[in-house]
Amino acid sequence: MGRLMFGSVLLAGASLLAVPAHAQAPSPDAKIPPIVSPVAPTATAKAAADALPDLAPGDDVAIACEAIERVADPSDVRVVLTIAAVPGDSQPGYKKILALNEKVTGSAVHLKVPNAPDLPNHTVNLSVYVVDKANNKDCDAGQYRIVQTPAVATAVKPKG
Repeated sequence: MGRLMFGSVLLAGASLLAVPAHAQAPSPDAKIPPIVSPVAPTATAKAAADALPDLAPGDDVAIACEAIERVADPSDVRVVLTIAAVPGDSQPGYKKILALNEKVTGSAVHLKVPNAPDLPNHTVNLSVYVVDKANNKDCDAGQYRIVQTPAVATAVKPKG
């Protein structure tokens, strides 16, 4: 009798443990709705792009950073615009643009935003590289939105 009672209790306990696990599994025919964020991704990407400073082709830009302060030869300075992978932006067909005709004065490099095909309406990262025989240094000048209409002349302070 004791064995029968013990077996029944054991079987009932095992059944009770299995019921919640079975109840949590969705049936194969159940349609699970997709998880949707409260803000549409395109609105988020647009809000992030709206928060960036605008630059237009031909705008004068001055970038100041520590790497430029110690430059011996102005020809050692390079400014690169890298197309940022922002959701909603199309690819212009190139990833980076080397800015030309930059001028180093004091601790800043001055340049005009290049007028490259399909560059407007894209987000770019501005980077400054100082390349010399002793060592190479770089600084991040931030992220900008390239627009078609000219913006106000901007002095760029690097991050960090």
